[in-house]
Amino acid sequence: MEKRPQQATPAVWITIISILAVISAIWWWVQRPAYIAIQQRETSVNDKILLTLAGGQTIDLTDTSYHITQTPDAVVYSSPSGVTYSPKSIGVTSWNTLYVPEGRKYTLIMADGTQIFLNSKTTLRFKFVTAGRKKQLFVDGEAYFRLLPNDTSVLTVHTPVTDIITANADFDVITYDREHVKTILVRGSLQVTDQRTTVTLKPGTAAIYNADDDFTTAPVDLKEVLNWTEKIKSGTELREKISTLIQEN
Repeated sequence: MEKRPQQATPAVWITIISILAVISAIWWWVQRPAYIAIQQRETSVNDKILLTLAGGQTIDLTDTSYHITQTPDAVVYSSPSGVTYSPKSIGVTSWNTLYVPEGRKYTLIMADGTQIFLNSKTTLRFKFVTAGRKKQLFVDGEAYFRLLPNDTSVLTVHTPVTDIITANADFDVITYDREHVKTILVRGSLQVTDQRTTVTLKPGTAAIYNADDDFTTAPVDLKEVLNWTEKIKSGTELREKISTLIQEN
């Protein structure tokens, strides 16, 4: 009588499965990607005014004395209240990032004289462009822009949800509330768009982006709006200080 092959008992199957599980675990352990610890930034860094250049170099602008820094793209002139630069070439295309922490205010003066006052907890991305060139900036926080009255080059300011386009204007941008980003025109004219709707502002009015609706416009008290800029040194004063710095060097 022919014997039938003996079937594996449940105990045998459990043993086989256990061996396969061990082999799989060993294979995963050998093949796993190496863990690389990410170096954490010190908490104190978050309290500093920092200019991070396109190549990764970081310049600490916090409470600095008047100083000249040579970079690949520009000569940077910094002071306790603001910073400006002199481009080394026309075709600069790299982005720099200026960060102002909570409780601080700072000023950037572009090569064409455009003044940008940065309020607390604000990040600005910009290029070392020469005068007369089209300017593009990215701002997140609050910034007040003061363009030269006779400026003809177009400035485009990108916020997280809107774009502001102007050639000669003074205006304030507030993006702390991403669902209600506000643009306030003080002088001149500008357009603000969210790619769905475009609004043209008149001085003394604000355009408020609404995440779930169209823009709303309303008159504003400019004195109240610009109250935070009163203690910031004017661009004229800053340029005079920097001019003295250049002459001394």
